[in-house]
Amino acid sequence: MNTASYTTEAIQQAITQGAITEAYQADPQQVIEALNQLRATEVTSYLQYKQHAYMAVSLFAPGLKNDFEAHATLELHHADLLAQRIQQLGGVPFYSPVDIAAQAASVGVRPEQGPTLREMIIENLLLERQQVAAYTTLVRELGERDPTTRRLLVEILADTERHASELADYLKSTSEVRP
Repeated sequence: MNTASYTTEAIQQAITQGAITEAYQADPQQVIEALNQLRATEVTSYLQYKQHAYMAVSLFAPGLKNDFEAHATLELHHADLLAQRIQQLGGVPFYSPVDIAAQAASVGVRPEQGPTLREMIIENLLLERQQVAAYTTLVRELGERDPTTRRLLVEILADTERHASELADYLKSTSEVRP
């Protein structure tokens, strides 16, 4: 490729806009804000799952500690994927714990610490369901205006739905954790 065939203005525009081209139909700033909000809920989920993993010591449910650890790891991975997309769109992922907590709280997501395994599982289920709703809403809003972000969100949504289903199934099948 010979860059001499491009104007200085075209090169500067490419540098400034990065991955955003004329074909991109979404508002990058709105998408960045929504992704930062989702990222904040993922970080909050991570913290909640980690705390629950520390506290999930039970002869009645020995696998829960490992399940909570695995879910925590995946929540942090989701946060990283969202941060990468925010950067690709020209934004800056929130990193301040205060900003993350405020963003998560703005959509009603706060880490919870129930005193029993049953309450911890319910808290995680409710948090996953909030995220399912948030991801589904943004996927629908984006439509085909930002196919890359939409694809990423659909992948994360599938993981989140699987977590919600696993937690609900556990509650259905366990006599120890009756509603």
